[in-house]
This record gives sequence, structure tokens and C-alpha cells, in this order.
Amino acid sequence: MSEYTLALGSEITIRNLQPIYESLSKSLQSPQALTINASELNKLDTAGAQLLYLFTQTCNERSLVVHWQGASPKLAENLKELGIDIPTIFGNNQ
Repeated sequence: MSEYTLALGSEITIRNLQPIYESLSKSLQSPQALTINASELNKLDTAGAQLLYLFTQTCNERSLVVHWQGASPKLAENLKELGIDIPTIFGNNQ
């Protein structure tokens, strides 16, 4: 089985949320293993953090395995500042 990889880019904010939402939604329909590349992601607002949180919750509910690549300490800091905890992004695959 091949793998579906999605790069998140450098930021997820209210300004660019729609195309990222669409890409994440599409990835949920794929029968392939899913890898999310967050290596360039360094800016996240509340809307972006909520999107990632809901995406990971949906994956958990559907028992989908997601591999996260390159999540930075800056991303962890952004999420912590926003009060959102997504432990699977940081070293624990679902």
C-alpha cells in the first residue's frame, strides 16, 4: 500500500484555512497510509490549531493511522499558547 503525504506549508491561519481543510478532508477518504509533513509549519492561529485538533480527533475516532513529520518546537509552543494539546503530533503516532 502506498502512502498519501500532505505538506502543511509554513502557516495555517484564517487566511489560508479553506484549502488546507479541503486537503485534510480529502486525506480522510484515502485508503493509503497518511503522512502529514509539518516541517515548515511555523505560524498557527486559533483557527488553524482548531483545524489540526479536530483532524486528529477525527482520525482517532476512525482509527486512522497518521504519521506526523517534522513538527517543530515552535509549533508545540504555538499550540500550548492557544491551550490546545495534540500529543500525537509530537512523536506519538496514532
